[in-house]
Amino acid sequence: MQDEEAILDDEFEGQSSLLVEHTFDTGADAEFSRRGVITISSMKSNMAHFAQESSLGMEEKSKLKALIRKGGMYRIRVPTKVGTTDENMPYVSTFMRACALYESRLSDVLTLNVDQSGNILSISATTYIPYCTGATVSDAAISNFNTSVEIIETASGPVPDTQSYMQKLEQEKVEKEKGAQADNRSFFAKYWMYIVPVFFLLILSNNMDSGQEGRGQ
Repeated sequence: MQDEEAILDDEFEGQSSLLVEHTFDTGADAEFSRRGVITISSMKSNMAHFAQESSLGMEEKSKLKALIRKGGMYRIRVPTKVGTTDENMPYVSTFMRACALYESRLSDVLTLNVDQSGNILSISATTYIPYCTGATVSDAAISNFNTSVEIIETASGPVPDTQSYMQKLEQEKVEKEKGAQADNRSFFAKYWMYIVPVFFLLILSNNMDSGQEGRGQ
């Protein structure tokens, strides 16, 4: 087991890249475009950085502002495996309020949750401002992303010992069955020591009543 873990550590500790896509559109058929690439140097050591491919153009800035007016959400997605160029690869996605991204001047934190095999389980995005205030930001301030990347490895939880638990239940069942079969005597055989004295008391009581009736006559 330790050898397998060491192999996995070596496999996913090399430098790899992860494409980040985003959209300023709404709806299920929103079109995503390339935002940049996350370069991962070490998942175990949480070493990764984001590089933007190109500055936002006027069209993208206008879409962002239009999304803010709608109270919409800015969405991001990444493939579930690093280093892949397969377009059919499933994605994990997240979103944030468009106004938060705008007012933070495109400063955000992307957090990747990965399993021990290096697969991307989820992604979350946050900004440095807690809420939107309606502030106006210049176009020059929303040209380039200032993005930090965090990697969180999800550790496997303890596996329940189902086999031992089932064996314990089976043992308890057998013991109960043995207990039920240990004393299969009849009711009288079990409790004769209580029944016989009562029986004799009834006989004596009847005899005494009969004697008293005879003397009374």
